[in-house]
Amino acid sequence: MVQSHGNNDEYFHSEAKVYSLRSNCWRRIKDVCFYHKFSREFGFLANNALHWMVFRTPESRNKELVGFDLGSEEFRFLELPDGCLDKVLRFHIKAMGGDICLTSTYRETNDIVVDVWIMKEYGVKQSWFKLISWKEPYFMPCSIVAIPLAFSKDGDEVLFFIGYKWFNWGRWIDSFVWYDLGSQVVEDVVIRGIPSSFDVSLYVDSLVPLNSNAQQ
Repeated sequence: MVQSHGNNDEYFHSEAKVYSLRSNCWRRIKDVCFYHKFSREFGFLANNALHWMVFRTPESRNKELVGFDLGSEEFRFLELPDGCLDKVLRFHIKAMGGDICLTSTYRETNDIVVDVWIMKEYGVKQSWFKLISWKEPYFMPCSIVAIPLAFSKDGDEVLFFIGYKWFNWGRWIDSFVWYDLGSQVVEDVVIRGIPSSFDVSLYVDSLVPLNSNAQQ
């Protein structure tokens, strides 16, 4: 996707192209119906669609979720839970367990709260439900990044990455924790030898070779 803006949004140009491994070439598809506005984010995959948080118009201040169906090659907006971003300090959206997962971090009185929402039926706003509402003020300064990564094998726990971005002055160390969905008990995950500050990316095995002879 390529977008360009003039000064004060006096003009706007947008186009989208898809690269095919089968034909080894790019082809233009229907133009996008939204604005990235200085954002260069990798899309996340869920339900055979790539997703981004975008702006619907140049004047918009609130981001919305859009999906690109890899089969039909169509863009569509997906509605978020009501009020989930109203008082947010930061949010993160990704796929977890095959479903879209929205994490909202905000301040409530003297607490920092992390809410985790799951969309159980793709594209249906009413299917959003709040999986976790977690208050942990004793180790969550305002700059905390709390991102759910995966469910445990039995589905009873969620693995979180806890990052103290812009707040790592020696006292706070990035880490992993297990959150028990039943008891709401948090357990540290000890990994020896990792640095005090790091980022996390999920890796998924694939047997598809990235070359021009591969089948799409």
